[in-house]
Amino acid sequence: MRNEDIVKPWILIVTHGEFGKELKKSAEMIMGQMQDTYCFSLLEEMDPLELKNQINDVLNNAPGESIIFTDIFGGTPSNIAATFSKKHYVISGVNLPMIVEAEISRTQMEIRDLIHKIIHSASEGIQNISEIMSERERI
Repeated sequence: MRNEDIVKPWILIVTHGEFGKELKKSAEMIMGQMQDTYCFSLLEEMDPLELKNQINDVLNNAPGESIIFTDIFGGTPSNIAATFSKKHYVISGVNLPMIVEAEISRTQMEIRDLIHKIIHSASEGIQNISEIMSERERI
């Protein structure tokens, strides 16, 4: 399949508080403006149904198989996002490497391959730097 045949999935980031918005801002510091990327915040005293409706309003215009990132598996944002998982991909444990990889690769590969690459990038971004530096000092 050619790159021009691949539909660019939208990115939605759903988190407790303003974490998702700040994560997007950090990614944009690295890569520049991100198009078709939306952030949703579950705020204190907020009715979860309000959050679900906000997400639904955006997804009504999004291409199928868009990607919804959430912060904590089993938390309210993840539970709400899970209700959209029949038409879209939902991934918990969002971090900066995931968002950067999603932005870089979302027009370059099939969605299933993209999801695997995003998850791989997320786990590869977790390193024990102290241990790495200690190992390097021994060499």
